[in-house]
Amino acid sequence: SSSSNIQPGNTGTASSTRPSFSSGPFGHSHASVLDQSTSMDSMGQEDDDIEDDGTETPPGLDVTYDSITSSYTNPSQEWDEEGHSHVVVEDDDQSAGTPMAASSNASAASSSSYSSLRMIQQTSAFDMANDNEDPGSPAGTGAPSAVPTPTSPNSIMLSFGPNTSVSDLKYFAERGCIVALLQALTTPRLVTLGTRMLADYAKMSHRRVAVASNRRILEFVQRTMLQVSEHSDWLGREYAVETVRSLTATEESDRYLMGTYGLLNTLALVARGGPFVSHVQENGARVTVPLASEKARLHACIAIMNLSCGKANKIEIAKVPEVLEAMRDVMLNSGDEARLKATTCIKNLSNADANDAALLGTPGLVEALGQVASATCSPESGATPCTTNACLALMNLSISKANKHRVFRTPGVMDALMTVLERTTAQGSSTEARIKACSALSNLAIGYDNKIPMFNYPGFVDAILNVIQSDRGEARTKACSILWSFAAEMKNQVPVVQRGDILPVLVRVAEEDGTTEARFKCVAALTLLAESLENAIPLLESGALSPLMDILHEAGPDPTQWKGQTASWCVGFLMNIAQSDEAVPTLREAGVVELLAPLLTLDHYQSLKAAMAVTFVCRYDEGDECYDLLRKTENVIPKIISLLHNTLSGRGGNGYKYGVFTLRSSVGCIAALALGPDFMKERIATGPVFESLLRVLSDFCVDGGTPGAIVGGGRDDVLSATLAVRALQSLTAHLIPIPGCSALPFGQSMEDRLLTALKSFEESQNEELKDATRQLATDAKIRIEGSRKAGRAGRKARGGSVDVDMTDVASLASNCCGLDSLPGFGDKFLHALTLPSEANKQQIPEIAPSSSMVEDVAVPAALPAPQPVRTFLLTDVRTGRRFAVPTDPSGGRAFNDTRVWCYRRGRFCQPGEVPDPNFVWTQDLQRSYEEALAKSEEHH
Repeated sequence: SSSSNIQPGNTGTASSTRPSFSSGPFGHSHASVLDQSTSMDSMGQEDDDIEDDGTETPPGLDVTYDSITSSYTNPSQEWDEEGHSHVVVEDDDQSAGTPMAASSNASAASSSSYSSLRMIQQTSAFDMANDNEDPGSPAGTGAPSAVPTPTSPNSIMLSFGPNTSVSDLKYFAERGCIVALLQALTTPRLVTLGTRMLADYAKMSHRRVAVASNRRILEFVQRTMLQVSEHSDWLGREYAVETVRSLTATEESDRYLMGTYGLLNTLALVARGGPFVSHVQENGARVTVPLASEKARLHACIAIMNLSCGKANKIEIAKVPEVLEAMRDVMLNSGDEARLKATTCIKNLSNADANDAALLGTPGLVEALGQVASATCSPESGATPCTTNACLALMNLSISKANKHRVFRTPGVMDALMTVLERTTAQGSSTEARIKACSALSNLAIGYDNKIPMFNYPGFVDAILNVIQSDRGEARTKACSILWSFAAEMKNQVPVVQRGDILPVLVRVAEEDGTTEARFKCVAALTLLAESLENAIPLLESGALSPLMDILHEAGPDPTQWKGQTASWCVGFLMNIAQSDEAVPTLREAGVVELLAPLLTLDHYQSLKAAMAVTFVCRYDEGDECYDLLRKTENVIPKIISLLHNTLSGRGGNGYKYGVFTLRSSVGCIAALALGPDFMKERIATGPVFESLLRVLSDFCVDGGTPGAIVGGGRDDVLSATLAVRALQSLTAHLIPIPGCSALPFGQSMEDRLLTALKSFEESQNEELKDATRQLATDAKIRIEGSRKAGRAGRKARGGSVDVDMTDVASLASNCCGLDSLPGFGDKFLHALTLPSEANKQQIPEIAPSSSMVEDVAVPAALPAPQPVRTFLLTDVRTGRRFAVPTDPSGGRAFNDTRVWCYRRGRFCQPGEVPDPNFVWTQDLQRSYEEALAKSEEHH
């Protein structure tokens, strides 16, 4: 066959007959079959075999040819698919063969008709003109001016001699022979020159994608990285890794690199020092020696780090355990620069939540992050970028709820983060590391299982207080968040205050920090600390009340205009601390009721907390002012009841936010209302309220009780159970004034369950229960048991706000917040408001209304919309009952309004309702009422 020889000097040869030659550095024999290969500008499309269709169409100018087929076989034959370290074992009794093993002669000529037209062309991908660097022809001859068209498929073959230079290789690479060129690199020196050439090309920003997109190049550099050389100073591997590192500098190369089978594993192996050679010493000990140089290891780390920046790459990289293990080993056993790159890589991977399991599941990785954080932060110079990245990785890993306790109990993590806080300051280059360390600790403190052990961790609280006192920025805010998290755990609340050094810091930040987020965190912490009644007096003595009231005063009476949540937490603080009997006088004197009064009438979430706070503060007040305030809270009572129901059922929603309402708060408010005026008792003495109170009691003591929830309850919440018993006793006494004369209107099932719970409460061995509380349970039990003897004929079902006809009219003083001394009553009211009395209980025939005035017997015609009636309380000293009577004798009722007044409810009866027969109007009450009205007119 005809042939065409290209002989620029002695370095490259193209011959018609393929000689026998070394298989190359990778142990493959190569068939002498021409491949079609696209140029490097063609974005590395894979080589396709050319089908023989019987035509001889010449190729386009963008097509180049090489002299061999793909020399890379199944990658699984080249390295361990399991990802284990690439180790070559050398035995002393066998001489280590050179990596360039001889191979069989190439054969099998191509039958493609395209192969008869071959030429060496210059491709734009390797055009050196843009770099002002023309390698020209190798020494000894100029570039070939004309290339004859060969007719034989085997007529081009490149080979290089010992004097070949990088420029010589570039000459052929730029003329489309890159694949044939790589195949001809058959010695360690030639491989080194080839990888150096590729490294040079990869450094050129406008050529990186062209290099990365060529599959043959990536296969070549990957095999070179794994090649075992007998020369310790061989640079081929180093240049090969550097090539990949340079390619990772542009994101456009990522899809080619990430799509190269096994490349990540190979980079991980080199980063750890591989491949490794194992040999037996004279003493019989086997020694494993890493072959990768320090520079090659660094290049590999940088390459992996660059790839980890790509959003789409993070998940795929974390799926390769060898990469994570390699980065761990580099962090622990390498120099500063490589350690920084490995730490940055882990930081990048931790930015993807989906990688948490892989990172946490890598043995020793989290511990390594802690060691890096502390080791790279010195007392003299503070933190380094490596410190910051390690803290940031720990911060990311501690975000997920499922991870918090796992990261916290990882040995060395807490100590490392505390070390960073100790060795850094609020100013200078260490600020970012300090912030990330505080952020990581803040994330950990949010974990439910971490709050108690972190609070008790030696030296931790001192470190956090130091940050709050010395910083003014984000680190301080994060430190305040940690104290907030501690206060959210009820078992921490009393110990936090008892320490003595936390409370003053919280109060000082609340006073001095103005509108910063740190103040918000501290106010929230103070609010949660106020949930424990033991803390009420220490909180008042610390001066916490004044700054929080100032915040509310500055915020104004319209919650819709409040900025942020600080003022809302202040209302919660007042609601919590008002539940302490010892704190009430101080709160009353400080003007808490007056401050919250504007919120009571609003249809807003804050009115719920304000009403609860006022209810607690006023539970020992006397006089008209208190009655008026409680009347204002009446419209909020349904919200309070809903709060109790939703807290017990674990529901969220508006008004039921975690950290604001505990079970104790809602039960305590119900208990306070149950001790209030009769109109309050009437609003809450319903089936749903009894059901909820029974639930609290049952969870505490029936059958050993149940575990509690975040908001309280269960067998350990003695206070909520105590408050529930108080409320049950008061409401039961309201519905059953005398045992045996009336009964609960909720059915026998409710009575049975109430009796079971009350008996269990009496028999409870809990040492925190007081005898007085057990006596209240006994009293409620006796009333319910006595009610079973009463006739149930006159009983109506009671649910929601439906009333019950009571058969007992005996006197029973009701505990009414001490409202005993109120004005008396008078006669015109009796004629204006006709109600049942002792004297007229017998049936009195109704007078049919005039058809000219009323179209419907039940509903008067053209009545005005019901309007609120201003009332005051009149106490019957004989029975102790409080009668709610209107300040206007007519009650504002129109002349054709046939509704009747209910003295207990303090309003006109609604359709279907009847007045409470227990409130019997007498002549003495009427005279007192007239006197009270007359005195009122004199004052005006």
